[in-house]
Amino acid sequence: MGHDSRPRIGIDVDHEHDGRRWVYKLPTRYVEIVRRAGGTPVLLVPDDPRAPESLLSEIDGLLMTGGDDIHPHAVGRSLDGRPTRLLSVQRERFVLALARAALATDHSFPILGVCLGCQALAVVGGGELWWDLYTDHENAAEHRGGARHAVIPERGGRLDALWSGSTQELVSHHHQAVRSVPPGITIEARASDGVIESYSDPARAFLFAVQWHPEVQPDTPGGLPIVHSLVEAARRP
Repeated sequence: MGHDSRPRIGIDVDHEHDGRRWVYKLPTRYVEIVRRAGGTPVLLVPDDPRAPESLLSEIDGLLMTGGDDIHPHAVGRSLDGRPTRLLSVQRERFVLALARAALATDHSFPILGVCLGCQALAVVGGGELWWDLYTDHENAAEHRGGARHAVIPERGGRLDALWSGSTQELVSHHHQAVRSVPPGITIEARASDGVIESYSDPARAFLFAVQWHPEVQPDTPGGLPIVHSLVEAARRP
């Protein structure tokens, strides 16, 4: 682990074909918010030949980013005609392998999952997803395309403490979501339609997952404070 005063925060990048070639892709806002929070960003690429465990051994904390959809077949489920925009196979394999490896690390290793990262950590841990809120959840509010909606913290939770009990109006970009959390996981917040917006693992020093995008709204309670909590948790000797 680095002994630099700025913890090294791994950020996984997307991998897709742009019509001409394969490219790595990452919104610069992820890098910017990690820097603002006091961390040193370290980009993790899907076709790195090293094992995920090796990548994790070189960083102090992990931010799993957003992206397109996990194919239900990857976790033994059926698509059944639901709308999807699938990740590249390389990225999907990497995201799921990285999530499994992260959950298998020492419990002091801090992890933040955002959107796709939130879903991947849940599904590899034994949770279930809404594969499409708008075909599976009859009362779903709008969560897609930068929709702004209420995020209501569960009373007595970590997020409730961080936000001093307040509800926040935050921006999200998703049509999949966590339907049920893995065993031992604590739900931290829901949207007004009941959809899970955040969860944590009380057995770990810091595992937090959010369905919204902190990096696009850094100056809200759902932005920089969340990433700052990750960076602070990564400041270990």
